[in-house]
Amino acid sequence: MKLVNLKLYYYDENFKQAIVTPKITLRHRKALIIELTTDNNQRFYGECNAFETDWYFDETIAVAIGKVKEWFQNVRDMTLNSFEDIKLTLKGLDKYPATRSTIIMACFQMFNKLEALSVSYGATVSGLNNIKYKQLAETRPERIKVKWSTNILQDLEHLMLLPFRFDVAIDANESLSLNDISLLEQVSTYNIIYIEEPFKSLQTIDKTAITHILNVALDEKALSLATIEDIIKEYDIRVVVLKPFRLGGIDKVLDAIDRLSQLGVRTVIGGMYEYGLSRYFTAMLAQYATYTSDITPEGFYFAHDFAENMGIVKNGRLLFHPPHINASKLTAIY
Repeated sequence: MKLVNLKLYYYDENFKQAIVTPKITLRHRKALIIELTTDNNQRFYGECNAFETDWYFDETIAVAIGKVKEWFQNVRDMTLNSFEDIKLTLKGLDKYPATRSTIIMACFQMFNKLEALSVSYGATVSGLNNIKYKQLAETRPERIKVKWSTNILQDLEHLMLLPFRFDVAIDANESLSLNDISLLEQVSTYNIIYIEEPFKSLQTIDKTAITHILNVALDEKALSLATIEDIIKEYDIRVVVLKPFRLGGIDKVLDAIDRLSQLGVRTVIGGMYEYGLSRYFTAMLAQYATYTSDITPEGFYFAHDFAENMGIVKNGRLLFHPPHINASKLTAIY
């Protein structure tokens, strides 16, 4: 098999409701989509989870575009007989995990048959207004992750009124300090399964007794398996959120799940406000994780998608079929 053509697209959709985090407010999600064509005229797509700006990570969409083009020029018309051959071409992209993840997503499909799958539903909410509360009541996720805010106790109390059973996690986005320990103690009374990245500095964990009352989850700092192993050896980390676009793709996440399982560390697969194509692969990886992962149903964040009917709610589960890309909805940029 040879790769003979590369096309790049944007897809940009408004969120149904703005996403408010301690770091930024997001009103829309621009995504980079790549299309790789083989010498037998098959087309495979990958979705990039980088953002337009460096608010979350310094590898932006613009950086990914440049690196994808550079990679393709090096592999164009090269004979590639296996997924292992693909991985060998990506050795220069270890410092660009979002780019590598995007390419891996497209190339994985060349050598692996995608299957229909079913996973548990884990919702993430940022601000618990009446609309979002009604949506949760209707879709009944098995885990609800709440973004930290000044209203965290009110949000948790409101969640407890939902008429079904679920796990609760919190994402603090490194926004807390030693001044918040008393508040964290109150939060712990709600049987939180874990809190993601409470502090910007890991050293703050050692200055508190937080791990005695809450499971701390590694997220933003989980940049490679080697880094993760070093951190969990030094700190009392019991949960790790594995994001394909931070680690470098599907293969890197599967390797991390296997290793962390051996070390007795629990895992979650993290999503990044994804469209249907990327959500399929997040769901695929979530089958191997410990906890219900960051996967939302069709229409949770966006009214429209270029990969439709992905994550249909049925009997409290999310059903995915192999993604079909409607390229007519994409905006060509290269």
